[in-house]
Amino acid sequence: MPTPEITAAVHERKEAMCFPVDAELRYQIVRRGTGKLVNGTGEVVNISSRGLAFRSGGSLQSGMRLRVSMGWPAKLDKCKLRLVFEGVVLRVAGNLVIVTIKGAEFRTAGKNTPATREEMTTVAGAIEAASWRILVQ
Repeated sequence: MPTPEITAAVHERKEAMCFPVDAELRYQIVRRGTGKLVNGTGEVVNISSRGLAFRSGGSLQSGMRLRVSMGWPAKLDKCKLRLVFEGVVLRVAGNLVIVTIKGAEFRTAGKNTPATREEMTTVAGAIEAASWRILVQ
């Protein structure tokens, strides 16, 4: 029998708009305690404000906590960007993995100066505002 949390999650999933993205992705399984870090790679299929779908050859399972870094299609002053976040694997179907997005932030793949950080904050704020406007419509 579905719990209220599961029902809410299914309802939220239907409201979020997904955008196709062709980008590479790297992930690390977050584990407690000391142990070997498990890393993997994948290809992003689509992204929304709350989740990401990607294809991976690794053996991931529902409930795993991941630290994710993906290439972002836009650049900031000729500097490549990466979207970095943590999330929980919601579903795995074959090699398709659906993961939540929590605490997302953009990082540069090049020089990180105070001016670059300030501009990145402005760009990230504009992207977040635009995504909320799209979701509200």
